[in-house]
This record gives sequence, C-alpha cells and structure tokens, in this order.
Amino acid sequence: MIFDMHVHTKLSGDSSATVEDYCRAIQRYRAFYPFDGIVITEHRMYRGPEAYKQIGEKYGVVILQGIEVNADLGHLLLYGVTDRFLNRFDISSLRLESRAVIEAMDAYGGIAVPAHPFRESRYGKMLGLNEDRLSGITVIEERNGSNTSEQNRKAEELVTENGLKGIGGSDAHYANRHWFLNCATEFDDEIETIEDMVAALRHGSYRPISLNGSVLEDF
Repeated sequence: MIFDMHVHTKLSGDSSATVEDYCRAIQRYRAFYPFDGIVITEHRMYRGPEAYKQIGEKYGVVILQGIEVNADLGHLLLYGVTDRFLNRFDISSLRLESRAVIEAMDAYGGIAVPAHPFRESRYGKMLGLNEDRLSGITVIEERNGSNTSEQNRKAEELVTENGLKGIGGSDAHYANRHWFLNCATEFDDEIETIEDMVAALRHGSYRPISLNGSVLEDF
C-alpha cells in the first residue's frame, strides 16, 4: 500500500488545501499510480482519529492522522497519538523536549519520526553521532518532497549508515503536482488504521518512493 505520510491542510495555518482537495487529486492520480491513502500531519494540531472517516469513505481513500510538532531539535512527525500523550504534552508548544516526546510516544504505543532531518533541524547531525544517538529513534523521514535533493541524499545516507528505516512524504501544503504526489511510503502490509501503520513502522517492511506527479496537469 502507498501512503503519503506528511500532508498539511489549511488548519496548519500555512496551507490553502482541504482534505477533499487531496482526495480528488488522488482519484485523478490513480489512473497512473495505485495510491492508497494519506496521513494528515497538521502543525501542532490534532482533530482525533475519526475526523476524516466520512471523507475517506466518500473518495475511497484511507485517511489517517498524526501530528507534526515543534521540538527543541527540530520537527517530529507523531503517529499513533493517544489521549494519554495529549493529556501530558501541550502540542501547541513551539519547543517540546525531544527526548520526552520520543520516549512518551514509544511508551504509549505510538512512534516519533524526525521530519526532514537535514532541513531546519538538528536531528540529522545528532543521529549521525553514534556515541550520542537519540534513544528511541528507529525511523526518519528519508525522502521529503519539499527538500532539496542534497537534503534527501543526506537523509538516505543516515539511514544506510546507522541501520535506521526511512519513510517518504510530500510535506504538501497545496494540492497541486508541485507540492503533492511526489514522495510517499510503500508498505508491504495492509493498513487501514493508524494502529496498523504504527505496527508496520515498527516491525514491517516498507520503503520511501518518489512519484512522478508531472504526468498530470495541475489539479
């Protein structure tokens, strides 16, 4: 199954897209590539696991939800957010403590993934230092559609050299081919829920992929 793991809507404050905009784009793109779903990762906001269920059913798209939070070392993508986590952390904060977030996500059944670790972030450098690797980080965003090719190359090297796993996401803020449908993650497992996705990220087989959004006109 193929998921874009990093998507923003107008709720993030720096996007004009809606969830339905992305779903319509996916429907058109399926003529060229078997795209299954997206994970909405708003900046410092979480609407709950059922927020987009009806929209997903309408368009035949699996819509899951995570959060992109601001931490002291950079941005973290959180998958498998629970009420226990939300009760403990103020996700609107601009400087959460990275280690505490990573450890709590693990303890509460989720997973924290450094986003674009070589863009406006210290995660890339710190994870590359074997003597000071961040405990609990096993997956990073290896391919980001808003990164430069050099930033993605460094992330790929980090994965290879340190035995990490990598995901891909567009980091879309607009539902056009320049922002969306350019990077994603291909899972060997069937994924219908965020719990399925967390289990796959921890124990499954998957890989970041680049998609040729240029086959479409702007949608």
